[in-house]
Parts: sequence; C-alpha cells; structure tokens
Amino acid sequence: GKRFRKDGRTRTIFENGTESTMLYRSLAKALYKDGRIVSETNEQANSNFYTNFGGITDNDTSTGYIYILKSKSTDPRIQSLEHLYKIGFATTTVEKRIANAKKESTYLMADVEVIAEFKVFNINPQKFEYYLHSFFGEACLDLLVAGNDGKNHRPKEWFIAPLEIIQEAVKLLVNGQIMGYQYNKFKKKIELRS
Repeated sequence: GKRFRKDGRTRTIFENGTESTMLYRSLAKALYKDGRIVSETNEQANSNFYTNFGGITDNDTSTGYIYILKSKSTDPRIQSLEHLYKIGFATTTVEKRIANAKKESTYLMADVEVIAEFKVFNINPQKFEYYLHSFFGEACLDLLVAGNDGKNHRPKEWFIAPLEIIQEAVKLLVNGQIMGYQYNKFKKKIELRS
C-alpha cells in the first residue's frame, strides 16, 4: 500500500533500430522473463568487442567479411546518386554472396562492383556491421525497389556517403573510437560527438 516503485517511461532502442518509450517496470519485467537480464553494460560490451578485434595470430578464426559495394544499376534514380555504397556482411566470400545480385532487391536488382572488403576475425561481424549502419543511419538510402516477387522492397544497407568517409569510419571502428564520432550527412564529414 505505502510502497513507492519507480515506474517512469524509459526510451528503449532495440538492436534492430526500433524504438519504444516503455514503462520502466514493464521493461524490467520483460528482461526478467525466463530468467534473463542485461548482464553487461554497453560500455562493457564495446570494450569486449574491441579487445577481441586486436592483432591476428594463427589461433584466430575468420568469421566473415565486411564489404563495400557500388551499384551498376541503370535505374536513373540510382545512377543520379553520387557516393551511393552498400555496406554489408558475408560469411562466405564476397564473390559468392553477390553472385545473384541482379536478382535480389537488397542489391537494387542490379550487378554490383566490389569496392573494398575486410576479413573479420574473432568477433561478431553482425555487430561490426551494426555499428557501421548505426553510424551512417542518417545517410541511409530511402528508395523502393520492385523485387522478382512483385513486391516493393526498401533496401537498408545502402548509404550515401563518400568512400573515404566510409573507410575512415571502418578505421575508427577497428581502433575502438567510433562511439566518440558521428557522421554529418550535410557536411559529408565525420565530427566529434557533442
């Protein structure tokens, strides 16, 4: 009766990019369900990520490739976009991953050119890709592409940013410094977070 429990709203951003303003206790209840809770802070997770990304030895295992692609689409909407690149991840070779590019909406229904690829060791490559996608989120391509299934799709891994900026962001990620920076799509440059 007289016990007070904090139950304000909390802004929650899920790993897939969706957001919610859940009640604090509802969030806690969802985390405790089935005995699961958040066991490490974001700072701890980032620290572990960067620690495991260090020097490569014979004991290290390749977990995939991060790649940067450029579209060869003849669609005027796509051709008119300067600095349009896809940043993606493959567990196989990049060549195998893009073999059917012209049949997949994720590749804008066109062949692609491999601009760069980075072999990844001992880390969760999806997390590596997630950090890059979050970093360039404001510069994400907003375009519907008709797929072979007759439906419209909105590809999520295409970004409008100069190649040298993308490569600089990859270096910041590898060095563990990307959390201190942000991409300014209007100035087309990387800036310190304020």
